[in-house]
Amino acid sequence: MTSTATSVVTPVRPVAVLEPSDRDSLLATCRRGLDQARRSHRPVLISWAKPVSLADPVAIWRRARRGTPRSFLWQSAWDRGSVVAIGSARDLRGRGENRVTLVRDGWQALTRDLVAGGTEVTELPVGEGPLAIGGFAFSPEDASGKGRLPDALVWVPALQIRGTVPDRAGGDRPVPAELRLNAVLLHDSDPEQVTDGLAHLAGLCLPPETAAGAPESAYASQRTYSRTELPDADHWKGLVRRATGRIRDGAFEKVVLARELRVTASSPFDVPTAVNRLRTAYPDTTVFAVDHEEYTFLGATPEYLVRVDGRAVHALGLAGTAPRGLTPEQDAALALELAGSAKIQHEHDVVVQMLRDALRDSCVDVASDEEPSVVKLANVQHLSTAVRGELGADSTAGILDFVDRLHPTPALGGHPRKESLSWLSDNEGLDRSWYAGVVGWADRSGQGQFAVTIRSALVDGPSASLYAGCGIVADSDPEAEHAESCAKLRPMMSALGIE
Repeated sequence: MTSTATSVVTPVRPVAVLEPSDRDSLLATCRRGLDQARRSHRPVLISWAKPVSLADPVAIWRRARRGTPRSFLWQSAWDRGSVVAIGSARDLRGRGENRVTLVRDGWQALTRDLVAGGTEVTELPVGEGPLAIGGFAFSPEDASGKGRLPDALVWVPALQIRGTVPDRAGGDRPVPAELRLNAVLLHDSDPEQVTDGLAHLAGLCLPPETAAGAPESAYASQRTYSRTELPDADHWKGLVRRATGRIRDGAFEKVVLARELRVTASSPFDVPTAVNRLRTAYPDTTVFAVDHEEYTFLGATPEYLVRVDGRAVHALGLAGTAPRGLTPEQDAALALELAGSAKIQHEHDVVVQMLRDALRDSCVDVASDEEPSVVKLANVQHLSTAVRGELGADSTAGILDFVDRLHPTPALGGHPRKESLSWLSDNEGLDRSWYAGVVGWADRSGQGQFAVTIRSALVDGPSASLYAGCGIVADSDPEAEHAESCAKLRPMMSALGIE
């Protein structure tokens, strides 16, 4: 379902970020949008762009998120692209089993009559024009009106800044980026008012703070915490035993069982500081943060679900986990054990084969790495296999079509999908919210990137829900799986300063 147009800001005197000529160009674009809305009798999206310099996306996001209930931060490990988005020009929502299709259809309808203005920046990572940003919960059942985040929340930002993640070794040297202002015009919209609102929003967001990260709150080191495991350790290990029993009975081959660590602190968590810690500690992951009303969903994920760059489609199989060693020799031995485990190799192959099959519906020349590689993170290491294909000449599939087709992979829910997800629904007893869901963005040509939201947490002031999951197969050991889940919780605990 597509919502009605939303207000950008209450128009007041614009802050002088846009030059007078910029404002004239933006106003002309709004007037053309109004004319189109009156001719077509439909809401019309206008999108106006201007080149800017970007020193640090997180600094912009930190500053701008204070004044809006909706914001988005994205720093990609795969092409070094960054997106900062503030406010909403239009919400695109879906619910139930068809949620991704509803969002896709709403996005296509909205961009059909796009009116563009200003000056686009062409030398940027993949993607162009206005973006649809946001994500989807792990399961439609997780957000049927009772969940903490919507089942699907994708929107067109009122302000977006796209660029390349600056090289931290280069200090605060700015890099080229694109500022884009978006709005939806109706037949009775006031172009002057819309222009003033967008100009004011740009003034509130820019220029950014000069420093990449502000210091932590003075009381951060004095926080106290209470913790609750959902379910508790003994119950969760019992679920592992129950799952392995059903697998041995032939009910399904694998299931991914999640657990939640709910933490309540004596003072609110410092979300921007957590983001800075994540990107420093895990530079090879994709860092994301979604602000929606009182909640922030953030994380640093090593895994993407799907990327579409031109006609090239990329998916990633990431399944199979081992701890890191205390010495280089121990670490290498653990990596060899991971790569040589028949159990883990089979678990990994199931994921890769599913990805290959899903891409073949729309792609030619589907291929994958001959052997999985070992991806080493600060606390764990995984088996990883890249899968790629080229869209067929007659294919119109875009990024959201692949999200719909691929999610959830066997690495997130289990295999076969129907049977494993049914068991989880009956037994897991956990609101995963957006954990093991997907977050990312799409442009109107079908390009985009969506990440798998592992290594993530949902924060609400002084409360945080941290999640971890483990792939359970017939011979999984409950104690070992619980230890693995604890290791997977550590990145978000460290980022949030939980001791």
